[in-house]
Amino acid sequence: MNYYKLLKINNFIKNPRLKFLGLLVFHLLKKRYISVQFDPVNACNLRCKMCYFTDKDYVKTLKGIFPKEDLPLFSKALFNRAAKLQVGCGTEPSLYKNLDTIFELAHKAKVPYISMTTNANLLEKNQLEKWVKLGLNEITVSLHGVYKESYESFMAKGNFDRFMLSLTYITEVKKKYPDFKLRINYTFNEDNFLELKDFWKIFGEIDIDYLQIRPIDKIGETEYNNFSLDKILPIYDEVYNIINQNAIQNNTVLIAPKPKRLEHQESMNSVIQPFTYCYVSPTSFWNNNFDWKTETYDQYAKKSQLSLQLLKLIFAKKSTIAALQNKTLNYDIN
Repeated sequence: MNYYKLLKINNFIKNPRLKFLGLLVFHLLKKRYISVQFDPVNACNLRCKMCYFTDKDYVKTLKGIFPKEDLPLFSKALFNRAAKLQVGCGTEPSLYKNLDTIFELAHKAKVPYISMTTNANLLEKNQLEKWVKLGLNEITVSLHGVYKESYESFMAKGNFDRFMLSLTYITEVKKKYPDFKLRINYTFNEDNFLELKDFWKIFGEIDIDYLQIRPIDKIGETEYNNFSLDKILPIYDEVYNIINQNAIQNNTVLIAPKPKRLEHQESMNSVIQPFTYCYVSPTSFWNNNFDWKTETYDQYAKKSQLSLQLLKLIFAKKSTIAALQNKTLNYDIN
């Protein structure tokens, strides 16, 4: 399964009622449709200025490591309905010592798309190759600056040269395993946006399958706190076209909001998120009513009358559906 095709289908279907109908059909047919987002450890080796790890009060709450002995229960609870497993969402998964076990369990459960998000500063080639053999389909690398100076400024404690070495490792592994994918996520703001014009000059030798550019979002009292896009909006179309043209030339799929989406960041594409986005960490589990240590997703869905919830939303008021919108999935996949 190509997970990005599912995202394209969701973007293609404009009517939110049809989105809920599609989810209902998938659920009743026992198809995979949830995206399991898993932070196995509440820690990070960097202190990126746009990240909540620079929020001193919030970071005090980020404690804990997901117990290895609970991984089989976690797998049993969710993986049979997972269309995707995303390891690493807001923390650094390479600090977790049991990644091998996670990938093994996901592969055994036949999760069709297994991805990991990392800042790549701790990545080793041999370890990466082992993960690919265990079932890892994609590695997503976070990036907040095209140049060395801006990278090391925005990604405090990060080393640009070490980062580039890791991208070289990934490219070498991709030559041996051509189905393995590399995605780069670039978070832009008014101070690093124009650098994107030179993205391919710096990263042209790296084999990139997907490039996502997305605007800064407020996720706490972060060190960098300029959330304005006023200087970006007048030049966004120009820079977007440059990036897209270069992406096409480099056989890279660009994931980015088109100009109209950037101005209106909430999107109807996101109304399905409460039913498809399942976040798990050492201190939280997607839904408090889901007793994941003793029941499976299907048992939880039956208990919570998920089918009835989706059916009601198909015929719900426009205002009820509109209230489910947020800033996620607000992009186009070229």
